[in-house]
Amino acid sequence: MDSKKSFLIDLFTTAVNACKPSACMSKYLENIDASKGLCVVGAGKAAAEMAAEVNRFYGDKCFGAVVTRYGYESSGDTGRIKVLSANHPTPDDNSLAAGKELLELVKNNPADIPILFIISGGGSSLMCLPVDDVPFSQKQKLNQFLLRSGASVDEINVVRKQLSLVKGGKLAQAAKSDYVTLIISDVVGDKPSDIASGPTISDGSTKADALAILQKYNWPVIAEVEAHLLKPEQERAADTIGEHFIVANAQHAIDSAISVAQHQGWETQVLGYDIQGEAKEVAKQHAAIALEQKGQSKRVMLFSGGELTVTVADVYGDGGPNQEYLMALAEALNGEAGIYALACDTDGVDGSKDVAGAYIDSSTIARAEAAGENLQAQLQGHNSHQFFKAIDDLIITGPTNTNVNDFRVIVIE
Repeated sequence: MDSKKSFLIDLFTTAVNACKPSACMSKYLENIDASKGLCVVGAGKAAAEMAAEVNRFYGDKCFGAVVTRYGYESSGDTGRIKVLSANHPTPDDNSLAAGKELLELVKNNPADIPILFIISGGGSSLMCLPVDDVPFSQKQKLNQFLLRSGASVDEINVVRKQLSLVKGGKLAQAAKSDYVTLIISDVVGDKPSDIASGPTISDGSTKADALAILQKYNWPVIAEVEAHLLKPEQERAADTIGEHFIVANAQHAIDSAISVAQHQGWETQVLGYDIQGEAKEVAKQHAAIALEQKGQSKRVMLFSGGELTVTVADVYGDGGPNQEYLMALAEALNGEAGIYALACDTDGVDGSKDVAGAYIDSSTIARAEAAGENLQAQLQGHNSHQFFKAIDDLIITGPTNTNVNDFRVIVIE
């Protein structure tokens, strides 16, 4: 493997490892009273690995259930904490079953046994329980539209909360006991009520807010959903907040990689820990910064995190925001010597394929042309996976058992 590519993969691995449950949870577990037992309830791509860490800490004192993505089951021992699996990013029948089981577990937990909620990104799809007047099939249809619409994650979460019996604090509202929530954040800004659509933390969003978001993105009206959102607002329960802690996030991941880079003598800059926007447009901005730094003869690494979006039309290929970002970055850099970059999702899945992301350098466009790939055509068709597969520059990690959004680095030599 090319040494530059290997170097950036190593930095990405450092960032991911810093945010694994085994590296970031233990200090938050020390203050929970589990003398009478501890009920553990969780959802997200890191949920099984978080459950294994809780079981390592408390052993037989803890029990419960969590749901994670297929293939993300922990290699560690989860003891009496049952691990369920479901689909992501579109919920399936197992997501529905998990939503029902976890809600019943919370409802039936005795008042004198505390609950530890362990939440991470992906929980919105993995734990799904629609309101009674919206069929599950219509919820699935709406979710597929939202994922393609270009709506931001916080906008999508507003809609999800208004159509769910477990999101927006409703899961915790069912508890009779005290509870605490530990969160691995995959949300820009680390707003707890947005991570996995906030099953233990409510916010002030309304049905009217959700309907306005759907109309903003010209949604294909679904009668049952529209009817529910047009119903009068019910009297709000007291906001559910509870004691909660963000145990890992994008900044923690990026700073871990920066520490390694600086130790090796690199100058580093952070373009932003929480960047949002259309992948193509952000790539153009970052290319301009990189070219400016190159023009000043800088030897520097440019880091960024956050979560980018890809707005697609009716015809589109396979790929994800990090891969599309890199295609657009390669186009804007146009083979400029001495610049190379990596962009990956820390959960190991970027978009529609089980790849973490990809890598580019000054030879990317030339190698693609030699392989019969047209960068502009594939970029227009949002087919970044095919593009990078053809030149063998996909980054494949498998499940990472954590999820703190995107990790991007551009190197200017």
